[in-house]
Amino acid sequence: MDFRYTTEQEMYRQAIREWLTKNLEPRARAIDEAEAGIPTDITEGMAELGMFGVTIPEEYGGMPLPDEERLIYAMITVHEIARADLSMSTPVYTLLTIGWSYIVNRYGTEELKQELLPAVAAGKAFAGINTTEPGGGSDLAAITTIAPWSEEKQAYIMNGEKAYVSGPKECEKWGPPSGHCTLVKTDPEQSYKGFTFIWVPAHLPGISYTTYKDMGRMGLSTGGWIYKDVELPKKYVLGEEGKGFYVNMDGFNAARVLVAAACLGGAEKGLEISAEYTAQRKTFGKPLGKWEGISFEMVDDWMQLDMLKLNLLRGAWMIGQEHTNPGQFGRKEINKVISTCKCLAPTLCHDIARHGMIYHGAFGYTKDTPLEMLLRGVMSYEVGAEGGLMIMRGIIARDEWGETHNPFKD
Repeated sequence: MDFRYTTEQEMYRQAIREWLTKNLEPRARAIDEAEAGIPTDITEGMAELGMFGVTIPEEYGGMPLPDEERLIYAMITVHEIARADLSMSTPVYTLLTIGWSYIVNRYGTEELKQELLPAVAAGKAFAGINTTEPGGGSDLAAITTIAPWSEEKQAYIMNGEKAYVSGPKECEKWGPPSGHCTLVKTDPEQSYKGFTFIWVPAHLPGISYTTYKDMGRMGLSTGGWIYKDVELPKKYVLGEEGKGFYVNMDGFNAARVLVAAACLGGAEKGLEISAEYTAQRKTFGKPLGKWEGISFEMVDDWMQLDMLKLNLLRGAWMIGQEHTNPGQFGRKEINKVISTCKCLAPTLCHDIARHGMIYHGAFGYTKDTPLEMLLRGVMSYEVGAEGGLMIMRGIIARDEWGETHNPFKD
């Protein structure tokens, strides 16, 4: 049992940290304030270092890595990007693209993989997730977007509306084959058994979008999508028709690893900023760090951060092992580990940002520190992106104690 990164993983981590510190970190504030997306030279540099290829096999242009380690490399990637861009714009762009590409590689048809994955690995396509609708997000059984099969068209005909989806402008920027893994009802008469998970390219006829004005991660767009008689051929189905709910849930576990990685990377950097400031800033003749009200609170944050980083590494390892050698872990066992990280990491990151702003006093309320940018950015994962915090608690209660504690059924 070894709780360290392998030599190769550590070399990769050091290499990308050096590049990100030099090239991304000095531009994070400008990315947040310009609200114009991630600069192309940044994504090109990331692609050259293999950051978009860690979840993609070499045959599709990805990195030559052991398949069971791909999610660990993705976790490292997102963690380091989050340290460099506290606005969360670049880490969220990356975690969506590499996380859902991981699921396309696992469940997609050969034709879809050939179409999408090389472009993603080259940093020239956006991939995201598309489940939430105007009527709600956590209750997936209540979605109303339909895509029944048409023998005449030899395609699924999609109609409906999705909301609070990342990446509409990014899809427009990159063009085909950018799009989203999307949950639809291919059999509207069924409940969970009527779901199919399907790749929806953003540029098909019948698709339009609007954009929203978020409070944070301003370098990544968010919006809603409207689908009117959109034709989707069978090559875009992920997994099997009628089993989309379970494919989607498998995808969420992988995505939640990367969400937690972004939160913990931001938290780690935020705590470092606070440690540096409280070491040099003096009150009453001594550094702020000598006041136990500050240093002990920082210790509490550090302890949680350290435990969560270890648990997240465990979760990424478990998923990699299960995907390459099924049967080692049950779904419930994986669910509990991943849900713990997704539940606690956003709140910890928010707390570290808020605590740090308070340590900085009036200075902390200005945009001369990046902590307010971190607080705004990480809020997206507290309010529910990739699964609300109460949903994570419900999953853990259900999978630890059974149906008597399942809040998702009467």
